[in-house]
Amino acid sequence: QEVISMGTKKTRFLAVIDPTRTEQWALQKALRMAKKRDDIELYAFLCPYYYVQGADPSELEAAELRRHAMWLDEIVERYTDLGVTVKPIVEWNEDWLEALCDRVVELQIDMVIKRASGRPNSLANSDRKLIRTLKSTLLLVKHDPAVELRKVLVAVDFNATDDDHRALNDATIELGQQILSLDDNIELHAVSAYLDSDKFVHAPDIAKRMGIDRSSAHVHLGQAEEVIPGLAKRIGAELVIIGNVGRHGLSGLTVGNTAEKILADIWSDVLILVQESKVARAAA
Repeated sequence: QEVISMGTKKTRFLAVIDPTRTEQWALQKALRMAKKRDDIELYAFLCPYYYVQGADPSELEAAELRRHAMWLDEIVERYTDLGVTVKPIVEWNEDWLEALCDRVVELQIDMVIKRASGRPNSLANSDRKLIRTLKSTLLLVKHDPAVELRKVLVAVDFNATDDDHRALNDATIELGQQILSLDDNIELHAVSAYLDSDKFVHAPDIAKRMGIDRSSAHVHLGQAEEVIPGLAKRIGAELVIIGNVGRHGLSGLTVGNTAEKILADIWSDVLILVQESKVARAAA
């Protein structure tokens, strides 16, 4: 994923540190992306919390915060030989998701990298909430970051009828083309799922738009949440790129999201590009 480009300004990545694990896949993935570039600003975010009791709870919390800060410094020091500066952030907050989203806005983070929670072929509630809440691109790491990136699958939708989804589709295509142009060792694939003949898109048209071989453009009948995981497994994609139009309010909490359904049944890492809907922006 070191080929991802987001403009000429410093690109800000935030790796979520898991306080319950020794191996920090999110940080390792972020470092792999950053080590070959000089335009990355990398943060490591740790948010531990548990109820403390004692004569002076605030002092105990401060001591625990210092202990976790030292632990995070030790983790970061393991990777100093890569030549990447990592800025540690440690925050004591009962709601790690709220704390994370606040930091994303405050620091103007371009991408959050997080190890997927739960089983490899499932989607934990914490990640489901993150997808619905986060206002930045999200990379969910589902397998060992030491595995080289060789095959990337981009989910495209040429039937988008509104501005939000068209912009999102254009962004996913642009990212796929960046990957194709910057790394000759990566094999780029695109997939379009359709439910009826009116939504059918010819594979050669996808290949032409993406700048890929006809054999790497896939058009399948079925639900996207079924087609995409199945194809990713069949071709052995290490990374899947999908778009997600942000929703808020009751519909965002109750209506099944395609991105969530895809993540619930996939073994690949998933990069979710976020396009906040006009309705959500108007209500904000």
